[in-house]
Amino acid sequence: MTPVLAIRELAKRFGRTPALASASLAVGEREIVALLGPTGAGKTTLLRCVAGLEAPDGGTIELGGRDASQIAPAERDIALVFQNFSLYPSMTVRENLAFPLRAPARRRPSGEVAERVAWAAKLLRIEALLERPARRLSGGEMQRVAIGRAIVRRPRLYLMDEALTNLDAKLREELRFELPALARALGTPVLWATHDALEALAVADRIVLLDRGVVLQSGTPAEVYARPASPAAARLLGWPPVNVLPARRKDGHWTAADGTRIARAAPGGPDAATLGFRPEHLTLEGGPAPAEVEVVELTGPAQVALLRWAGIRAYALVPRSARIAPGLRVTPQVAPEHVIVWPAP
Repeated sequence: MTPVLAIRELAKRFGRTPALASASLAVGEREIVALLGPTGAGKTTLLRCVAGLEAPDGGTIELGGRDASQIAPAERDIALVFQNFSLYPSMTVRENLAFPLRAPARRRPSGEVAERVAWAAKLLRIEALLERPARRLSGGEMQRVAIGRAIVRRPRLYLMDEALTNLDAKLREELRFELPALARALGTPVLWATHDALEALAVADRIVLLDRGVVLQSGTPAEVYARPASPAAARLLGWPPVNVLPARRKDGHWTAADGTRIARAAPGGPDAATLGFRPEHLTLEGGPAPAEVEVVELTGPAQVALLRWAGIRAYALVPRSARIAPGLRVTPQVAPEHVIVWPAP
């Protein structure tokens, strides 16, 4: 099946600064793909190239199998939602929602405009705001209207550019569940750019990890989280952050530089490697070498312990009921099946 969006080896520079370097990804029918990366990774540039707001310097973009360079931006049938709301402050909510349907490129009859505005307002629970000027809305209300402006068009593809970033934590959490459910109900695919790993895990059918303009890995959330392709990919996904350390094979075990045994090593393979393991896989008892708890942070249902162990500062995610405090001596261990082995640099 032809994907709705196919990007191959996309490149874009601003002067001497590369924003994208041979980035490739695809979005299928009814699929939500999270484009996850830190600030400066190239997420916004990629979305702007797809929307036709930037011209790439290399590579191709196909929309429904057609070369997007042959399609004018207004004819691409894409809705882009920015993080800064992008409303007309002097217009009412109703007028803002109707505006995309009255643009020359897609002008609709008045009856259809009214019907679509009412439909979008009901979906987003903003019916009571329809006659209010946009300048009198809260940040959360503005973003719901901005999303309404996108869905009222019923495009073939949504581009979400950090669409939840400027919202307060409670509303961000609500929309993190509502928007994917809405997109799936509409049957419209989404390319969702975010720097928030928890957001990417929550919304996506598939995650694409982007850093410094390069795609590091693509896969389902479970695949990318459990088996990241590199330490750089692992660091982009998950909180507390993944533990990473260099190790060598000794007496059948992976051993840290200070001599601490980390886990049993599978037979064969290299003598040196970079190891990774998630904080939830590091337990505080049963290991061969002592460590000291430096910091304890309560996150609600669990605690994060920062340990001085094996020559690194390691994170452990432990139950809320565990009795730990700074200065406590523990004996950490990680099960071999949870250790990720990458080639040594």
